[in-house]
Amino acid sequence: MLFRASFRLMLLLCLLTATLRAAEKTAPTRPAWTKSRIVGAPQAPEPYRLESAFPQLRFERPTSIEQFPGANRLLVTEMGGKVFTIVKGAATKEKDLVVDLKGLLPQELAGKNVSLLDAEFHPQFGENRSLFICYVHPGNGGHTRVSRLTLTGGSTPSVVPGSEQVIITWPSGGHNAGCLEFGKDGFLYIATGDGSGPNPPDGRTTGQDVSDLLGAILRIDIDRQQGDLAYAIPADNPFVNTQTARGEVWAYGLRNPFKIGVDMESGDVFAADNGWESWEMVHRIVRGGNCGWPIMEGRALLRSEVKPGPTPIIPPVKDHPHTEANSVIGGPVYRGAKLPQLAGSFVYGDYITGTIWSVRRESDGSYSHATLCDTDQRIVSFTQGNEGELYVLDYDFTGQIYELLPSDLPDTSATFPRRLSETGLFTSLENLEPAPGVVPYSVQVERWLDGAHAQRWLAIPGDGQVQLSTSKEESPVYPEGTVLVKHLSLPEHKLRLETQLLHFERGVWRPYSYLWNEAGTDAELVDSIGTQRGLKIPSKDAKEGFVERTWRASAVNECKLCHNAESRNVLGFVPHQLTRLVASSGGETELTRLSAMKAVAKAPTNSADDQLRLVDPHDAAQPLDERARSYLHVNCSMCHQPGGNAIVSFFLRKDLPFEKLNTSKGTGIGTFGLRDAKLIVPGDPARSVLMYRMSKLGYARMPYIGSQVVDSRGVALIDAWIRSMPGEAGAGAVAQLLELTSALNGEPAARAAKIDEFVKSTGGALALVARLHGGTVKDDDRAIAVRQGSAAPTDIRGLFDTFIPESQRRPTLGANVDPQTILSKSGDVQRGKLIFYSDGARCRNCHDASDRKLSIGPTIQDINKKYTKLTDLLPHILQPSLKVDEPFAAYTALTDDGRVIGGLLVEQSDRQVVLKTAEKKLVQLPRASIEELRKSEKSLMPDNILSDLTAQEAADLLTYLASLGAAK
Repeated sequence: MLFRASFRLMLLLCLLTATLRAAEKTAPTRPAWTKSRIVGAPQAPEPYRLESAFPQLRFERPTSIEQFPGANRLLVTEMGGKVFTIVKGAATKEKDLVVDLKGLLPQELAGKNVSLLDAEFHPQFGENRSLFICYVHPGNGGHTRVSRLTLTGGSTPSVVPGSEQVIITWPSGGHNAGCLEFGKDGFLYIATGDGSGPNPPDGRTTGQDVSDLLGAILRIDIDRQQGDLAYAIPADNPFVNTQTARGEVWAYGLRNPFKIGVDMESGDVFAADNGWESWEMVHRIVRGGNCGWPIMEGRALLRSEVKPGPTPIIPPVKDHPHTEANSVIGGPVYRGAKLPQLAGSFVYGDYITGTIWSVRRESDGSYSHATLCDTDQRIVSFTQGNEGELYVLDYDFTGQIYELLPSDLPDTSATFPRRLSETGLFTSLENLEPAPGVVPYSVQVERWLDGAHAQRWLAIPGDGQVQLSTSKEESPVYPEGTVLVKHLSLPEHKLRLETQLLHFERGVWRPYSYLWNEAGTDAELVDSIGTQRGLKIPSKDAKEGFVERTWRASAVNECKLCHNAESRNVLGFVPHQLTRLVASSGGETELTRLSAMKAVAKAPTNSADDQLRLVDPHDAAQPLDERARSYLHVNCSMCHQPGGNAIVSFFLRKDLPFEKLNTSKGTGIGTFGLRDAKLIVPGDPARSVLMYRMSKLGYARMPYIGSQVVDSRGVALIDAWIRSMPGEAGAGAVAQLLELTSALNGEPAARAAKIDEFVKSTGGALALVARLHGGTVKDDDRAIAVRQGSAAPTDIRGLFDTFIPESQRRPTLGANVDPQTILSKSGDVQRGKLIFYSDGARCRNCHDASDRKLSIGPTIQDINKKYTKLTDLLPHILQPSLKVDEPFAAYTALTDDGRVIGGLLVEQSDRQVVLKTAEKKLVQLPRASIEELRKSEKSLMPDNILSDLTAQEAADLLTYLASLGAAK
């Protein structure tokens, strides 16, 4: 057997080699594409940009970056406890380990986790080799400590064994802050958090209390010792003579000042402080300064019952509402020569939005503020290099170091092509003749495109080549200016719909859509917020004339949800999708063809047992499991993958074994009336939430972006796949009963009564709908099922909407809502109350009116307190992930036994993490069992939650919610 397998593999390799050589001899070389007019962007550039400083270096959840004194090196810390130095240079590949803090733990704590927050060099490092670190230590029940380490000399320093000296400690909690900075005065400034989790705000009520070290900026002298302390308290600290106060406190009233910055010319200290639900703050830190927390959140009153500290509250110098920022991260006060316009500016960014700003104190005492650039990074730290470089550190999108540089991009907003005919991609739009050098390609498996047909082209300026790889560790390399084109049409009706572009420039992929005019002569650039077009499609039934349908071109942000960093942005032009055989090629694939014509540098080879090998989902000759897994991979895995941006943490990548998909659980989003539901119930699609969500329109539809039409063949495929799985005893009972029902011959009234039994339950309706999509229900019975299903409650009705012409459906809001359609209507409290307690609105599932213990998110009254106007509230309902307040951010924990658990972070310490799941259950996880704890950009609140309501119903519901009043 082994010999035969080896022989077959050798034969396969020989055939592949022969194919490649033949292709090289016969395939024409791609001519250079010289006509590109896709340069820049349709909007004016920002004043600054980020550029990867060390493209070949990545870190694992890095937390801080520092210039190494007197050397061409940077020092980088990682959350897990490792400290590295790197040589500054674009070609740098190596990281030199300075220390792994886990190795410093005593034997009894071996295997425990640490959380390294920051590192700072002593101002006289060249003389004393002292490095200060702040980290969460697991000893004594867990605490945060600042320690001094001594480094060896030489070009690759390490920690001198046994040199750790603990300087100061304080209790650990959700907010540790932990930033270290030496001031112009030579003293060490230490930022501490309030030691609490997100809820309730300042749970220890410590922000105004100067008798402890929490929620403060500390100032100590580490070059002297005072009594039993490992440091001295400067004599001019504000509270050294205040009874019961801690003399180390320099300023207080802070929540979580994760990073601070010092102006080494003026001595000014600035702190970026993470707010609670509404505001992010930048404070100028002064002697005895009271920044207000928790009495104030920024300039807004929060907890008036808290006793104020000993000094007056000073408002922030800059505050951002959560519509602008969500987790501010401080940087340096810039004093380099490389960016002269930033001189004297405190530079800071936002971990969630990726925006970078500056604030500067002017000579008259006022403050100027500027937006420097918007990025895709999760900013966690900044530092200024010894040559004036301003470095920015990404936490976990890329784990890379970037440099802030002046934007040298010209303003291309006036010349960027507004019409497809102006792009240089096509010689003629009449027959979509591509320009010389623009080459067509096809993919192995098409994503569901609402029935549209796709044509694809690759456009590379000049004679550049794409470098692809099948390795997960290697990123593909695309030449500057590469454009990937996907044209969507309904060719049987001669309808051109949309042409989508992905444009690669300066390391960033930008999506654009061009929507075709009704005449099909040209397409116009779609605004970044997206748009839609009404279609009239000839009906199969001549009596009906035309079927009306809406085609939507997605917003830019919607495109980025699928074309995300975890998927490396490109979904179609990847090796496992380019295995499609070229027609009449004698075995040549798209990949070998593109390689032979010099569009791809080298065709990476896929092994015969490659788990990412895709097959045509609708090729009945292929194994059913392969077909279903290929379908789910192409349609769903860009979000549903480890590290993806899906709210519900299950995975649909084909290269993962089924037992690793994490589908044997509920979703937390809801079960929609399904009995004993799980994401996938082997043998029983009628209890499988995955099946339900891909079978319906409106709220809870998947995919919730990019599709507004149910894929009947896809539904039938997944139904057959789940039914084929070995199931539990009694699984599939509903489906079996339906099979019997479908086979019965009887009077219409009797058949209608039987169908009515099935549409009374979600599971029965789902089983019936699967047969409708599969085409196994008689026409008469189909009409009865659609009529009765469309009159059922909301969770069931949505399954039948797809069988009703769009113009005849209930006029619900759908996925893309103009807020004015709701705000323009007068709401009724009593009607809204009925909706609130019906299954048409989902608010009460997570938001109790006033009891926070019964809520997953904020209570209705908490929401009303924050948003006093419906015009302010509605955008957050329509786009719940637009800004996610920190207390309600979703976290996902991956445990060492393979479990994936998602929910709100209730508690985080060295001992345990407590998550509140969407089912309102508290899950306690030992810290040692957690391999990864990831914060999601997505809100736990689902998108499109109003989509099943009409505009009037939504207005009524909002009016009722407002009538519940605000929290006191």
